[in-house]
Amino acid sequence: MSYIRTRMAMISASFGFLALATVAVLLKIDTNILWMETTSDAGLVLSNVEISGLQRTNIRDVEAVLDVDTGMPLLAIDLVALQARVEALPWVKEATINRQMSGDMIIEIEERVPFALSQLNGQVNLIDADGVAITNRGLGAFEGLVLLVGKVSRQHLMEFQTLMQANPEIGSQIRSAIWVNDRRWDIVFKNGIRVKLPSALAEAYNMQSAWNRFVDLNREHRLLDREVSVIDMRMNDRLVVRVTPAGRVKMSGEELAL
Repeated sequence: MSYIRTRMAMISASFGFLALATVAVLLKIDTNILWMETTSDAGLVLSNVEISGLQRTNIRDVEAVLDVDTGMPLLAIDLVALQARVEALPWVKEATINRQMSGDMIIEIEERVPFALSQLNGQVNLIDADGVAITNRGLGAFEGLVLLVGKVSRQHLMEFQTLMQANPEIGSQIRSAIWVNDRRWDIVFKNGIRVKLPSALAEAYNMQSAWNRFVDLNREHRLLDREVSVIDMRMNDRLVVRVTPAGRVKMSGEELAL
């Protein structure tokens, strides 16, 4: 008999706990509803959304991920979640979102700037200067950008940007860059000339040193205006120039060591 009374007491206690928990949840829900209604009654509701900074992003795509409506309690909108959804859009690099007591929500968007086309495993993507893939659609509009071939880390991408910026006149003539054996670059110019650079990991004679040397030699000898197909800069004590078939008419042999 005492066992039955004890068991019944345990069951009653359990139901009592569940009842208290249910009441607590309901109170929390009621409190949230009351708070939202209070903010609405106070006039703190969303009345207008202003979006700026859009160039390539479709405003309808932004409105779709915002998922807010005028009349919503202004303080009930999760700005952090809102920002994350906007920044997940392909062209959006950063979004700044502010709400004002007037009921306005101000959204300022910074879009990604196209830097190059990246080809990896047969797939071509438009990327920004950080190596972030933007899109693989409508690439014809960006065919004037440099084509990077291979799996390029952000560090090596930054090193390549340094090469281009070191001499903008020569950098603007680059058509593509091939990342070879995960250690060095082959630079292909718009006229078809290929420049082979040494390893980016070398200490004494590295990629930057070879590129600076190439820039100086081109300034002095106008290498990019010659009938050559390959300029090999991988050795620090010489360079090897391979001439084109047309160049062989003017020079003896297939290779010319300078």
